[in-house]
Amino acid sequence: MGCWHWSDGSRASRRAAPRTMPTMTTYPPVPEVWKPAADLVAQVYALEPLRADIDARFAAGLDNVAAVDVMAEAGLLGLTLPRRYGGQGRDYTALAAVCEALGSIDTAHQIALTVHLGLVAMAILQWGSDEQRTHWLPLLARGEVLATFGLTEPGAGSDVGALRASARRVAGGYLLNGEKTWISGANHAGLFIIFATIDPTLRHRGITAFLVPRSAEGLSTSVLHGKFGVRAGDTGSVICSDVFVPDTQVLGEVGEGFALALAALGNGLFTVGAGALGIAAETRRIAAAFMRSCGDDGRGWAGGLLARMVVREEAARLLLARAAALKDAGRPNTVETGRAKWQCAEAGLANAVAALDIWQARYAVEHPALLRHWANAKGAVIYGGTSEIHQTMQAAYALGDRVERLPRRPAPSAADLAE
Repeated sequence: MGCWHWSDGSRASRRAAPRTMPTMTTYPPVPEVWKPAADLVAQVYALEPLRADIDARFAAGLDNVAAVDVMAEAGLLGLTLPRRYGGQGRDYTALAAVCEALGSIDTAHQIALTVHLGLVAMAILQWGSDEQRTHWLPLLARGEVLATFGLTEPGAGSDVGALRASARRVAGGYLLNGEKTWISGANHAGLFIIFATIDPTLRHRGITAFLVPRSAEGLSTSVLHGKFGVRAGDTGSVICSDVFVPDTQVLGEVGEGFALALAALGNGLFTVGAGALGIAAETRRIAAAFMRSCGDDGRGWAGGLLARMVVREEAARLLLARAAALKDAGRPNTVETGRAKWQCAEAGLANAVAALDIWQARYAVEHPALLRHWANAKGAVIYGGTSEIHQTMQAAYALGDRVERLPRRPAPSAADLAE
């Protein structure tokens, strides 16, 4: 019946760890829904530097910025940017496939792409002026400049309207003051989208987005230490002290920052969900490999856990593929994207926990890769909107108490990206 029936979970019933722990297979099969992007998935898995020392870097809390350089050289940082700006012109289905593959290696890689491409470059593509797009997008597509998204503050997370960073009108532009925290890529970015309000009493209607280069006088960053998850990624704080931003670097219109942030976060939710799906898939693969290695026939409790892991993963992927199809077609997708992120994140965490249960029933030692994926999965159910917030929103949509509002500038479709 296999090796899972004798263990009661006690220390005495466990064995010494194997010399080689089951870990990621080098080239897992490409899921059917991502077959159009099979070339990109293979390319991601072939990038050996993405896996180099990743468990050690996670344990030590060392960010792997060199991996971002590798992604830039592979063209991934411009994956969905139009070719006229130096991008690859691929669609959202390809973006989902790539982010799942990156997430299966380590969440830090997916987060780097989420922030640089999904939150910043795509926001400039959708909301920027011709001059802003022409100047910034080729630099971002090539990875010559890394970018990050300065929205979250010490007192303003999910409640964007509560942000307190200020933008004071002066001759020729604005002076920005305030602090941003939990900013991915803060210490390596050369370009920041900073959200600030022209008048806090206006709440959402006062929020404005500004393009700020690192060279701007008065801008400083610091490293955030002691993270629980995504420890191989750069996270920090951003301080603006009388940072002057000219009128030409207002992104979108004054007072349009809230709508811009929501649109950008839609791409963020989409890619975060894909990365969490990568965790669900990878922890399921590790669990299955471990069960095979000890001759488990799947008819015991571990087999039940594995079966549920498969179903969670497949169901979440179908939700994500549905959102990708809508985005590719240029159709409204806020409800579907939020639903996909929620379920992908839940699947990632549940599968990581199940894989740890299967492993720890036999061995009284840690499995570095599983612990890393579990810690990363815990983050995915929080950032990009907590699971509780997404659950509440989905209920409101179902009851008709909440409706999707389209931004003034529509998001680019797959046809737009291919230009």
